[in-house]
Amino acid sequence: MDVATIVKAIEIVGALTPAAMRLYEGFSVLVSDADQAELEAFYLAARDQSDRLHDQVQAAAR
Repeated sequence: MDVATIVKAIEIVGALTPAAMRLYEGFSVLVSDADQAELEAFYLAARDQSDRLHDQVQAAAR
């Protein structure tokens, strides 16, 4: 399975949901080191985006 398909599946379930975490873990052992790095970068970008959104919501609530 290629990384684009894995990323699409993760996006469908929501990048930081428990289901996505299981997809990251499951597919990370099935792909090459380069693809693992790409999945890791996707995860980190999603987490950063989520953190920024959380910070914006918190700031707006104050």
